[in-house]
Formats: sequence, C-alpha cells, structure tokens
Amino acid sequence: MMHQDEEEKRLKVLKEYNILDTMPEEIYDDIAQIASSICNMPVAMISLVDKNRQFFKSHIGVDISETPIENSVCYHAVLSKDEVFEVPDLRMDDRFKTFPLVVNEPHFVSYFGVPLLNTQGIAFGALCVLSKGEVKTISEEQKKSLKKLAKQVIYILELRKKQDELAVYHEQVENYAQEMENFAFTAAHDLRSPLRAINSFLKMIEAKSNPEDEKEKVYFKFVFDSVKRMDKLIVDLLEYAKSNKKIADKEPIDVNQLVTDIFSSLIEDSMVEKPILSVDKLPEVFTSKIAINMIFHNLIDNALKYQKTDNVAAITINCIEDSKFYVFEIIDNGIGIEEEYLELIFQPFKRLHTQAEFLGSGLGLASVKKMVESLGGLISVSSQLGVGSVFTFSIPK
Repeated sequence: MMHQDEEEKRLKVLKEYNILDTMPEEIYDDIAQIASSICNMPVAMISLVDKNRQFFKSHIGVDISETPIENSVCYHAVLSKDEVFEVPDLRMDDRFKTFPLVVNEPHFVSYFGVPLLNTQGIAFGALCVLSKGEVKTISEEQKKSLKKLAKQVIYILELRKKQDELAVYHEQVENYAQEMENFAFTAAHDLRSPLRAINSFLKMIEAKSNPEDEKEKVYFKFVFDSVKRMDKLIVDLLEYAKSNKKIADKEPIDVNQLVTDIFSSLIEDSMVEKPILSVDKLPEVFTSKIAINMIFHNLIDNALKYQKTDNVAAITINCIEDSKFYVFEIIDNGIGIEEEYLELIFQPFKRLHTQAEFLGSGLGLASVKKMVESLGGLISVSSQLGVGSVFTFSIPK
C-alpha cells in the first residue's frame, strides 16, 4: 500500500488537475487510440487513480468508465515506480487473477502500463494497454513509444491546469477592475460634492467683496482656477479608470455627425474667431459609442487647446480604410510637439506645459491610448514644432 503522505500528495495532484469525472475528450481518446495501434493491443486506457477507485479518462476497446481501486492494476503501476509496469498474464498473477475484469468479460490477460507522473514526480495514474483472451507482448520500441505518449498526457493535463488557473486569475482581475471602477465612481462623486460647495461659497464671498480691489480679483481668480483644475482632474481620473475596461457594447455610429457635434460643443463658448473644422466623408462604424466619443473628444479638444496666441485653430479629420481597419487622422495647426516627447505624451500625468500655459491633467491622451487599444486598435502621432500635429488611430471593422 502507498504511504499516507504519498497518498495525500497523489490525491492533491488529482484535485489540482480537476479532471476526475469529466466527459470524454477527443485529445485523450486520440492518444489512447495511438497507444492501442502502436502496441497492437485491443485495449488502451488513461487511468486516474482516486482514493477509492480508478477513473478512465479514455477507454479504447472497452466500455468501462471506472472500477473500484481494489480491482485496479493501474494502482499497482502507480505504486511500483517502474517506468513500464508489466504483467504478462494477469490470470497467473496472484495479485490480479481474481479481478472481475480478468475472470469475466472482457477477460483481460496481458497488461503494460506507464505511470503518469506530474512535474514533481508524483504518480497519479497510468497510460496502459491490455490484451483480451490471449497472452501478448510488446517490444522495447513499443514501450518507448508508450512512454512518450504518457508524457503527452502529462503535457495536456498541465496545460489544462494552467488554463484553469488563468481563468480563475482572469475572473479575479475582472472582479478587482469592477471594484476599482465602483470605487472611482464613488470617490469622484464624494470629492466633487465639496468642490461644488466651495465654488458656491466662493461666489457668495466674491459678490460681497470690493469690486475695485485688484488684488482680490487676482486672488479670487487663482482660487476659482484651482477649484476648476481639481474638478477637471477628478473627472479625468474617472475617465482614465473607465478606459481600462474593455468596451463590449457596440452600435452603428455616424462619425461625421459625431465629430461635428463634439466640435460644436467644444467651441460653443469661444469668444475669439471661430475655429475651422474640415471633415472628409467619414464612415459609419460599428463600435463602442462611449469609446469612440471619448477618443474624438480628447483629440479635438487638444487640437483646439494647444494653439499659438491669436492663431485660428484649423482641424482636418480624414479616414482611410482597408479590409480590417478604419484609420482616422486628426490634423491640427497647433503648437506642435518636439520629436523627443512624441511617446511621452501618451503616459499618465506626463505634461509638456505648465498649468499657466495650458490647463490639463495629463490624463487625456493616456486615456485615449488605453481606449483605442481596448477596441483592438493602435494610436500614433507625428508632429512638427510650430506647425502642428497629426494623430492617427485605427479601430477594427
């Protein structure tokens, strides 16, 4: 009999593989069938030895799914630690001659089994071939092939275990991401509430202040700008957190209408000469409305924001397509970006300008990059300092 600690290790291995009592699978049946053919034996089985029984993950040549462990030749193979456990004639062996499957149908006679060992060398089952009704033997070459096939069984079981572990890990990550998103929504709401209160009270105090005092005007402007920046940062943090989640809901979207609406909303309060938007015939796409809206909103907003003083912003949006992707270009005539910073701008909180020059949180382009990638696309930028930039992103059809 197996020692208690070895027994526990074997059962632990079986539990980790999560294979007991699973339905037949073609890949295991194929291996058993190959073993049967190579060894010229009518029966081949993949046996997994549990505490009180042996379960056959595959059984070629017989219709048996399990037997009690006391009638298991494979259990003896597991205990033997032999590379190939051989019983030339089960009928002549005192250990096995009374087994029901030897005495009765299918009248097993010769047995050759290779113990299945995990990566730590713990045996938990066997790949075996058997004869029925007559003594048969297998050659050394056939034994080598049987051992190689047993290694393939282990490889498949290990792969299955890794897939199960990956599935569990993926579920944990999804749950964690959902918890973080819920936290972000709650935190954004809770943080913005006192900011709105501060803003309201500041307006009341400003209304009672001396309108002729220039210093007070400067102070109030500084405080209001700080509140505005904090509110923008909270909103952008929330958008960045949301962009980490794969967007699954898709719908048909008229991109012409979408970019026109975004552009109009962004320039609504502009007091200077109105910016110019040039749009080619853009396609209708089938994708996430939340994602595509966020991408275009950020890129158009940046094109309007990062402009030279007294320059009239001009934005051109094009699209080319192939069999798999739509590729959009957002071309502006803004301040441009130095070549050494072209990759840096897509990193969170990386800003090339002070708040005094251009208001922002440093999260917009990072969110855009994550959202484009979540849709299965790519984004890049080319730019010339003082001339303008071209942002190019793709989304799958």
